[in-house]
Amino acid sequence: MKNKILAYMILNIKSLLKDKIPFVWSILLPLVMYFLNRNQINVEKDLAYWWVYMVLCAYIYGVGLYALELKESGCLRTIFSIENSPFVFFMGNLMTQIVFCLISVGLFNFIIYLDKQFSMIKMIFYSILIILLCIPVAFAGYAFTLLKNVHANTINTAFSILLFGMFMLLGTDSWLNAYNPMCYMAEIVIAPSKTGFVLYSAISVVFIVIGSMGILKFSPNSNERR
Repeated sequence: MKNKILAYMILNIKSLLKDKIPFVWSILLPLVMYFLNRNQINVEKDLAYWWVYMVLCAYIYGVGLYALELKESGCLRTIFSIENSPFVFFMGNLMTQIVFCLISVGLFNFIIYLDKQFSMIKMIFYSILIILLCIPVAFAGYAFTLLKNVHANTINTAFSILLFGMFMLLGTDSWLNAYNPMCYMAEIVIAPSKTGFVLYSAISVVFIVIGSMGILKFSPNSNERR
């Protein structure tokens, strides 16, 4: 199974390397927002909001939504004829995005280091922690594959607006941040608390259960749409 997951991961990474725009954009946008707010960033933990945004984008677009796009295109029937295992396919996508996050967040951290001279060890530690903490979101993203009458492009557009909107709210004192998942994810690293950990654990369990349902019911056949 490990070799099959690795094979999926290598295939996905080769695909990512051919299309460099998503990779560049995943770093460029957070950097633009960083330099617009750099005077408000005083310690390594303040970068948690940027890391959360980058990681959530990778997991949502690169796992669940990616699977739905391939399913709609009909490509999965060929892939699954080689290895008919939704779990192996999911793990291959997940491992690909973890590697993608390590590279993109690592480059982001390096640029911040050149600008702020923050501790690289602390930035690496906190950013890897966020990459691991956000894994349940990758499971939740597989709920997209359970939808029967919604196009992948529709979900892509909706989440592009939603994620960017949540990211923009992080720099404000808006009451909406009380309902902003990015804020809660970042606070686990910035100011960990028992309440925050319990809330994170409960939501993570729900996400993993939903994602597991998506994996178990996942079919490589494209949904029929009128």
